[in-house]
Amino acid sequence: MQVVGSFLQTRIVEVDLGLNTASAVATRVIQSQPGVSEVILNNPVVRFHTDLHHAESCNLNLEAQLQEELSDQQRPLLQPSSRPSSSANMRAEIPIAPCEDAVIATPSGTVRVRPYVSAGKELKTFLQFKPRFSSFDRENNRSQPDEFRGFFTLFWIGLALLFVRTCIESWEANGTLLSPNFAQLITADGVALAFADFIMVSSMLLCVPFVKCLQKGYFKYHWTGIIIQHVFQTTFLGVAIAWGYARNWYWVQAGFLVLHAMSSMMKMHSYMSHNGMLANVNARLIKEKETLHEYLNSLPGGHEAALAEADQRKSELEVREVSAPRISEPATPVSTPTPPQIRITDDDGTVVSETIARLGLNGDAKKKGSEVRRRVRSSKPATDALPSPQSGLPRGTSLEPAHTTSPHAKRVPTLLAWSSDPKIALLARNIDAMSDELCSNGARGLVWPQNVTYKHFIEFMFFPTLVYQLEYPRTSTIRPLFVLEKVFATFGTFSLIYAVTEHYIMPYSPKPGDNLIQTFAQLAIPMIVNFLLIFYIIFECVCTGFAELSYFADREFYQDWWNSTSWDEFSRKWNKPVHTFLLRHVYASSRSGLRLGRWGATFFTFLLSALCHELVMAVVSKKIRPYLFLMQMIQLPMIMIGRLPAVKRNRTLGNIIFWAGLMLGFPLLEICYLRF
Repeated sequence: MQVVGSFLQTRIVEVDLGLNTASAVATRVIQSQPGVSEVILNNPVVRFHTDLHHAESCNLNLEAQLQEELSDQQRPLLQPSSRPSSSANMRAEIPIAPCEDAVIATPSGTVRVRPYVSAGKELKTFLQFKPRFSSFDRENNRSQPDEFRGFFTLFWIGLALLFVRTCIESWEANGTLLSPNFAQLITADGVALAFADFIMVSSMLLCVPFVKCLQKGYFKYHWTGIIIQHVFQTTFLGVAIAWGYARNWYWVQAGFLVLHAMSSMMKMHSYMSHNGMLANVNARLIKEKETLHEYLNSLPGGHEAALAEADQRKSELEVREVSAPRISEPATPVSTPTPPQIRITDDDGTVVSETIARLGLNGDAKKKGSEVRRRVRSSKPATDALPSPQSGLPRGTSLEPAHTTSPHAKRVPTLLAWSSDPKIALLARNIDAMSDELCSNGARGLVWPQNVTYKHFIEFMFFPTLVYQLEYPRTSTIRPLFVLEKVFATFGTFSLIYAVTEHYIMPYSPKPGDNLIQTFAQLAIPMIVNFLLIFYIIFECVCTGFAELSYFADREFYQDWWNSTSWDEFSRKWNKPVHTFLLRHVYASSRSGLRLGRWGATFFTFLLSALCHELVMAVVSKKIRPYLFLMQMIQLPMIMIGRLPAVKRNRTLGNIIFWAGLMLGFPLLEICYLRF
């Protein structure tokens, strides 16, 4: 096992270098590394807390921060990475045994690298729900000042002129504004399709009694609940596919039903798995409460005596807090920004003082500035004396995306947490921690199982997201004119899709004996235009319209994928609801449940995504051909190539390759599935 100082695998670094040296190191770290969320000096150990997202950008590493403190004979332990050999690009790679600390002795102390894993933490920066506009929204202050917005207007004017030209040509040739052939195909058996879709959506309500059974303890989520969940999901999708084959539907009807079934299945999976996780937390919470109750009853005096003893100890600690020594800060120039705090603690863990760190604690920096401000901070041993909750407790709402944007306030510790009996204190802290895990992150403050209702689930069904959590950011009103705008945009965009498909794609579909190169050239532009229109109607019209009607405030269903320079960037940005689902329920689950590494989990996620896409193509084309599957799996080596420094430096080349790949892929897929 290797622990990398850049925090790609390590979350906590502790540095024991003596108080003055440690203060200087901590100061430089928090000033130069935006990813550091907390720095603690603990007699005098410096502990850096960071997260994976910031680690990749800030490159927090031992060599860069400690090179002045390490002796010459110890520096060979710090090996350079494969990057250029500047100190900012160095990282410590220290081989250690699993679950042990790596220790580097120095003349003034030791450097310890401690491996630490926090489930789900690395995804928090990617999974967020907060009020946001879509990129094409007129109220988006980020996109409206774009100096290229006129090209967006030109695009729609050009398509409108193309539509008018197509209507004129169709009228002259057939006496109709648009050919009715495609309309007859897509409206065939429409009543049966609507009925099948209604039955499918109604069956999603079975998720609620499933969670109610978990709540009442009829069975546990692991593993009985998981088996029931996946049998139900498989049956749900299988019936939708079989029904399309039985009706012998055209590709539009069959494709719509299976895509709707897959998106509904993802919503059900997220709802059931998240509530199953909360059911595990609730079951453990009940068990901890029972254990605490039994233990208190076994003690002399029982619950009352334990409360009195804990109350007395808390009072003593509060008195100690008032009488704790205070320390003033060194002079701080007014022009110097105030960085995060550093806590200095005694050997027994109680706080002696709190001071504000500054960049450059050397002599030169201390001489700068004419105005001096002194601040005094009191210590808080009453809180710091509380034990930490037991490691390995089941987690709930702290894994929700909203936990990073609107976390709920932690509850005040129960009085028993201050008990001098370590077992009572630990059980009380466990109960507090798991009670927090059942509380939603948001304004309403739902506590599981208050969310297990049909009303709450139906609300979730209408939300344009595939990832479930107890609360989402909401708007306060519905704008009727905005909804009307999206309705007209939906019908207008669909008219353009119809015209392009009917007059520029279907007549040029490959037939036996056709020149494939000529067919490819005729299909490339219409198919990429259709792709753009389908993207717009789904994410900017339908999703945004449902978000407005359901008061859903987070409208970032996509990002600027058109500027992508690699396929992994495109997959992250063009369809955020699906990407978020895969990231949380496939990638993260495969890492925690299957114990896969980063690349193993990435491969598994791509494999599952490719199989789902191929399933849709099998339903649409009514033949099993692995063309789309292979094209998607080829993206993996292309992603690795795209991460080469030579490719990453030339973003224009990367964007050209990306767009060329899209324009090549769509006509090639149609030719392959129709001809071979």
